[in-house]
Parts: sequence; C-alpha cells; structure tokens
Amino acid sequence: MPLARRWLLEPHVRRWWNDDPSEHDYPEGTITDWLTAVHGTDPTDMFVIRMDGRPIGVMQSYRVDSYPDYVAELGELAEPAFSLDLFVGEPALIGKGVGPELLRAFLPIAFARYRLDYCVIGPARSNVAAIRAYEKVGFRYLRDYREEDTSDPDHMLLDMHRSDLH
Repeated sequence: MPLARRWLLEPHVRRWWNDDPSEHDYPEGTITDWLTAVHGTDPTDMFVIRMDGRPIGVMQSYRVDSYPDYVAELGELAEPAFSLDLFVGEPALIGKGVGPELLRAFLPIAFARYRLDYCVIGPARSNVAAIRAYEKVGFRYLRDYREEDTSDPDHMLLDMHRSDLH
C-alpha cells in the first residue's frame, strides 16, 4: 500500500483519482475502498500492473451491474457489461504508449473472466490522454453522462465489444 499511496499522490494520478478534492481523506479513503475489494467484500477486482517485473500502476475491473448507482448514472446499456479503471503511477512512463499496451493485454483476460463480450469505460471528458488511449485499442464514443459525485462531473461513455479489440 505505500507504493499505491505514493502513486495516488502523483499529480498526474491525483488529478483524475481524487474525485472530491474537498475530502480530506485522500488518498486514504481510496486505499480503504481498495482494501474492501482486496478482502473480497466489494465486487471490484483489483490488480497491480507490472512491467518487466516491477509494479507501475493499478487497474480495477468490475461488472457494471454490480453497482446500481453507476448503472443509474450511465443509463441503459445494450447488454451486460464490465468496466475498468486504471492508472500508470510511474511518471517516467506517461506518454510512452503504456496505457494502450496494458489494455490490449488485459482486455482479453477480462472478457473471459466476466464471460461478457461488452465493455464500457467512463473517463472524464477533459481526460483527453485517457480517451485517446482507449480509442487506440478499439473503444468508441457512445454518449455523454454525468458523475455528480466527482470534481469533474462531465464524462464520456466509451464502449467496445470483444471483436473490436485491436
């Protein structure tokens, strides 16, 4: 957890993961949430991303229907879906194409794990770098939506089917 804490405090991570900057428990609140998943009391699957044997970031994935509040924000989906969130915590790896590479490696595993052919992801509209990374692997714009409990509530919903992965 000390490494995850360090990453969460990096400016390039904190900008997107500190959903409510008025909260005084960041990053501890995020870490507490992660620990509920690690201990199996939350349906999110948590992963430490490794590159060449060293940890470089965090990824989480989950069935969308496990979170009714998220379903309400997204609106109706065409079919059951899973979603994911990730960050590369190491500043030296930002802008090097690591995100799309990670997604290309992880998505086939996630499609099989959840036994679903559909994935959605909801970056903040202003997170242009993440949106570009998602589009490089096959995600497409579906619609806008709002996450009212975040500091940047305007989000884009992107989707892809297993067959769209490139």
